[in-house]
Amino acid sequence: MSSRVEHCAAELKAGLYDLSFLYGLKNGPKRDVIDFCMKMDIIAKDYICPACDEKMELIECVTPEDGFIWCCRKYGLNAHHIKRSVRKGSWFECSNLSMPEVLIFTYLWVKKTSNGWIVDELNVSEPTVVDWKSFRREVCVDMIIRGSKKLGGVGHVVEIHESKFGKNKNRK
Repeated sequence: MSSRVEHCAAELKAGLYDLSFLYGLKNGPKRDVIDFCMKMDIIAKDYICPACDEKMELIECVTPEDGFIWCCRKYGLNAHHIKRSVRKGSWFECSNLSMPEVLIFTYLWVKKTSNGWIVDELNVSEPTVVDWKSFRREVCVDMIIRGSKKLGGVGHVVEIHESKFGKNKNRK
């Protein structure tokens, strides 16, 4: 077995996906995209109705590009019909790109693909690519800041190796 095949198998086992998998999502049933995004915790697996505090139902519909919406419809005394996008609260929310296109774009961003290649591959404008790359950087910075912890403190000594800052003594 080739090292490339072994590498791909290891990535799939670890929950990592390649470009051909993402294009398969783009060209396949819309429910597969929704299920994948739910499995990866990219979109909500359920949604609570703000009117009645009950779980909303995920229903298939023709109108949105994603093919599904969260819906709560009640009749009688507390009648209401509330719809929510499957994108609500996710980083798909403000995008005009399809969910698979956002996933493909993210994959290409992680792989440090050039803007020109992304423009050609996804048929989007250069400003769109620049905006999305900037947005992804902001998300990463935000996650790092929220996940950061204070080092040291009273009674704790923190040692940091010189190689972590600037040039070393030997100027190599």
